[in-house]
Amino acid sequence: MLRTKLLKKGILLALTAVLVIVLAAGCGKKEETPNNGGTNGEKPATGQTKAPGEGEGKVIATYKDGTITDGEFNKYTSFFGIVNPQTAMYLSIPQLKEQFLREYIGYKVLSSRLTPTDEEKKKTQEETDAFYTQVKTAMEQNPELKKTLDDAKLTEADIKYFYNMIMAIMKSEESKVTDDQVKTYFEKTKDDYNVITARHILVATADASTGEELRTEEEALKRAKNVKAKLDAGGDWNALAKEFSDDGGSKEKGGLYESQEAKAWVPEFKDAANKQEINKIGEPVKTDYGYHVIKVEKRESTAFDKLTDEKKLTLKQTVASENLNAFMTTELPGLITKIDLPQEEAPAGDGATNGGAANDGATNGGTTNGGATNNGKTNEAPTDDKKEETK
Repeated sequence: MLRTKLLKKGILLALTAVLVIVLAAGCGKKEETPNNGGTNGEKPATGQTKAPGEGEGKVIATYKDGTITDGEFNKYTSFFGIVNPQTAMYLSIPQLKEQFLREYIGYKVLSSRLTPTDEEKKKTQEETDAFYTQVKTAMEQNPELKKTLDDAKLTEADIKYFYNMIMAIMKSEESKVTDDQVKTYFEKTKDDYNVITARHILVATADASTGEELRTEEEALKRAKNVKAKLDAGGDWNALAKEFSDDGGSKEKGGLYESQEAKAWVPEFKDAANKQEINKIGEPVKTDYGYHVIKVEKRESTAFDKLTDEKKLTLKQTVASENLNAFMTTELPGLITKIDLPQEEAPAGDGATNGGAANDGATNGGTTNGGATNNGKTNEAPTDDKKEETK
């Protein structure tokens, strides 16, 4: 399977890393909660106790309302090592490590401003407990994970603290988003919700299983143009897809994607699917995987009032995330007075992200988004035959 990267900016770091990574499913056995500043078996409400590791070690950041020590930051990064195993790789890049630290300061500032109701606290706590149940199950199934947590001295209370903090912030921001804002955002992105039936033949530049080069871009483009010419001359999609397509998910179906939302596809493919003339074979479309020869057979728009509640919630969360990102990029810099991280050399070929989080969704040859989640419940990356590439 070919792996791809979904790069997230700013505040989307935590939202994506915490909520997208699949830890485990099911329940683990009952365990006592280590006492870390709260009552045993219960995670203290956000803002009521010190953060894990607070005040331990050297001060590495100073901001208007306090300081961050390397002990506290190490606890936080260890937490992210659970939900995103690639954290260590990202933090080996100095610029990303600093951005990660700045965002953590942002979370602490926002957390200190929260005034959740008892009902909001209860709901966030329930989700935090459910999340930790997943962690426990993962530890039971993966001794290496348990060793990592033990080595980092990351307790149950530590894990719950960080997760609760982030979820409380997200829920607070979501509560501020109005229905009108959601509708406005939908209008800006409504083409993402077009339901499209299309056929395509992928001429890949790399093998989907190994990543090894199959052909150069020039060779792929030449082959794609040859496929288009055959189709224009009346060639059969079923036969040509079997012969030429490198998309294992659709080649046996004549390259068919039936009734797919446009947002499931990578930007270049999505753009073509939204704009190409119906029943006309377009010029080859280049994506990271090669060249796609596409024919759009049907395209229907979706009205806002036809969206499911789940999709409306996703829109609301997106608006909330953008609002949080605005805080991170506008107000937060003025609150930070000093960053004093040890200087390290960045490794060559870093594949950097802004903020240090990436969502690596396993792909199946060429066009769909990876997993997404809602409120701490994970959805794995699609394995449907119609799904192909991570956006």
